[in-house]
Amino acid sequence: MELIKRGKIIKGVGGFYTLLCDDGKHYVCKARGLFRKNGQTPLPGDDAEFTVDYKGDGFIKSILPRRNELLRPAVANVDMLLIVVSASEPLPDLELADKLLLYCQKQEIEPVLVINKCDDGENPACDNIIGQYRNALDRIVAVSAETGYGMEELRKMLAGNTICLAGQSAVGKSSLLNSLLGLNLKTGELSAKTERGRHTTRHAELLPMHSGGLIADTPGFSMLESVPVEPEEIPGMYPDFSEYSGACRFKGCMHMSEPDCGVKRAVANGSIDEKRYNRYLKIANEAISARRHRYD
Repeated sequence: MELIKRGKIIKGVGGFYTLLCDDGKHYVCKARGLFRKNGQTPLPGDDAEFTVDYKGDGFIKSILPRRNELLRPAVANVDMLLIVVSASEPLPDLELADKLLLYCQKQEIEPVLVINKCDDGENPACDNIIGQYRNALDRIVAVSAETGYGMEELRKMLAGNTICLAGQSAVGKSSLLNSLLGLNLKTGELSAKTERGRHTTRHAELLPMHSGGLIADTPGFSMLESVPVEPEEIPGMYPDFSEYSGACRFKGCMHMSEPDCGVKRAVANGSIDEKRYNRYLKIANEAISARRHRYD
């Protein structure tokens, strides 16, 4: 007799998938051939129904509908994306952060801007970044993975969610991952701990955070050249523009070269950060250029 259970896939290696159930128990299952036939690959983060027979062998029976799906790392049903920037070195790539915010909107993922390398609350560089994004997203937190500053606030913010990290290289993503997992390993030791073998097919693994919830063991999106979005969508994806876009003369204003633009007036009087607006212009022009080349 087979028992039908439901759990979340947290790891996949060589055709075997580890599922975590609400009772804390783990089961290792194989996927039915039906998934290969339909071209569907189970991913960490997938909620799945599976069966366990009298011998203890488990088989994934069905994958429940996904809310979203990331490619790098390959994870499904992500609740939050930590967009990590540095308050010191390297200089923060805020254009990448802006693109990741757009990516979150497309994937219906809640973004959290994490400003790392803030050793205490007195940091002008940190304040500058916060000022640029104050009206752009709800969750911004300044932390230091090295000293622990702000980490408790971050842990409480993330508890119970499925998390991925993103950001440029050397901003401290691995150190943040280390801290959120409740480990005390050097970066190299952490990489060795999460290494599953060079010759087996694997995706990212979801690991339990010290405060509850799951986090992908592999940071992704170190580079994000473009976001799959039409140019006309972009203005509405900037929450900090919404208060002023209703004052534009033209419906569907792109806030670029149009006259009598409420957003441009807000930039001129300092209500919208000029640096963020200039990055918006670059991203919007890139989207326009990408569409032009797509149809040339």
